[in-house]
Amino acid sequence: MKRSHIKNALYLCLCIPAFLFSSCEKDDDKIIVLPPIDTTMVYQSVNIGANGDTMVFVDLSTGATTFAPAKIYDLAFEASATGQYIYLNTFKYMFAYRTQFTDILQADSSGLSWSCDGDTWEGDSTAFGKNIDAVGNVINKVMILDLGKYSHTGADRYRKFQVTEITADHYLIKYCKLDNSDYHEFTVTKDAAYSLTYFSFENGGNMVNVAPPKTQWDFVFTRYVHTYWDQPIAYRYYFVNGSMLNIWAGTTSTMIKKDSLPNYIPFADLTGADVNNYPYTSVANQMGFDWKYYDFNANHYYVHPDQYYIISDSETKYFKLQYTDFYTTQGEGHHPTYQYQRIY
Repeated sequence: MKRSHIKNALYLCLCIPAFLFSSCEKDDDKIIVLPPIDTTMVYQSVNIGANGDTMVFVDLSTGATTFAPAKIYDLAFEASATGQYIYLNTFKYMFAYRTQFTDILQADSSGLSWSCDGDTWEGDSTAFGKNIDAVGNVINKVMILDLGKYSHTGADRYRKFQVTEITADHYLIKYCKLDNSDYHEFTVTKDAAYSLTYFSFENGGNMVNVAPPKTQWDFVFTRYVHTYWDQPIAYRYYFVNGSMLNIWAGTTSTMIKKDSLPNYIPFADLTGADVNNYPYTSVANQMGFDWKYYDFNANHYYVHPDQYYIISDSETKYFKLQYTDFYTTQGEGHHPTYQYQRIY
């Protein structure tokens, strides 16, 4: 080929539009551009009710909030196939005692030593404790339940309760009043799409809808009992309003507080590059209730200005979250106000 022909051929190649070459590229060679992370700072205020009587489930990814009456249920059951733990609704000031009886009709309530659930939501800290032993058998000892002096009176306040079977898809339970009246057997179904399934003794016993699916909430605002073990029994179990992590979805959190960490970074300055510099925990009350404090002189709640949280959700998205108030701009209380931003 003549030098001039080669030159002309090269010129033609250089002039061919790029899109014609691109049609011949392998898919593996294409550069995939991921959409940018939405790092908008979100500001929210939720109404938990005048007495903290509304549960508010929060999904940080979408900003969605789901509301449920706190008194709507009595017991919450772990919903996974391997779940075994049962939780009291401590908003109702519920307590429980495990007897040594295995026959629910023979069990009595003498010599009770009441227990309340710990607010870590760890299974072993519940009043029920483990319901399956080390070799996989159901611990079917009868429980005596106090459904709460603020919600129930007289004979309606107490139940005898027994778990007789736990499988991958259900719990089989028995319950009756202390005089053995109003006896029932009931199957509580599991659903792995949820963290917990909820049960009420109302109308003989029924399942109730409370929380959204497991992957659609990261924490819940609720009123619950915190135990002060160093206090006399009369003051040991104390109602608090706080926020609890969805530990069943794998949500974890860490608290960033000035003067408590050597590598403290102010809320405004923390970025995604910092998320691995702190220890995370799956304890439900990591956020808890002490992001605020009560000033008795001013009769007012204040938030700690140099305290905030990093939350890692079920999809391992990281958010920084800071409480800014417990009141609306009009001064109405029980409205936790917070700001948060996805940082990784």
